[in-house]
Amino acid sequence: MFCKKCGDKIPEGRLEVLPGTTTCVKCSDTSKWYVRSVITGKTTYSEVEIIKDEQTADSLRVMDQRAGWGSNLYKVR
Repeated sequence: MFCKKCGDKIPEGRLEVLPGTTTCVKCSDTSKWYVRSVITGKTTYSEVEIIKDEQTADSLRVMDQRAGWGSNLYKVR
């Protein structure tokens, strides 16, 4: 099987451990995600946004540090 991103052959060991994988190790996404609160109800309802793109996450981190930008449940760094 070949990597869907770069076309290199995926090693047999990786396919044994992760049978459904479609990417090689160098193309796999191992970066941390940025998570922030989008909507929060008074007691029971919360909606979070998960940002996987590193550049977007960096931009949002800067905005989220400003006072009054909104609440955040937690951030993954």
